[in-house]
Amino acid sequence: MVALLYKDFFIIATGQFDKRKELRMPIADISWQSASGYESHTIQDSVHCFGTKKQAEAFAIEAAKAWVDARVKAA
Repeated sequence: MVALLYKDFFIIATGQFDKRKELRMPIADISWQSASGYESHTIQDSVHCFGTKKQAEAFAIEAAKAWVDARVKAA
C-alpha cells in the first residue's frame, strides 16, 4: 500500500491480487475535505493488470493524480 498527499487530496493505492488472472489490479482511493464535508472517489482499473504489487501501485498513483488534476482544472 502506498499513501500520498497530492494537492490536498489524500491518495491510497494498492495492488490487489486477482487469483483468476494471477496478476495485480491497481486500485486508488482518493479522499478530500470539501465545503460539504468529507468526500471520496475510488479508481479500480481491471483492464491494466501487473505482475508486481509495486507496478500496480505506481499505476494507481498516476491514475489518481490524473483524476485529481482533471478535477482541480474543472473547478
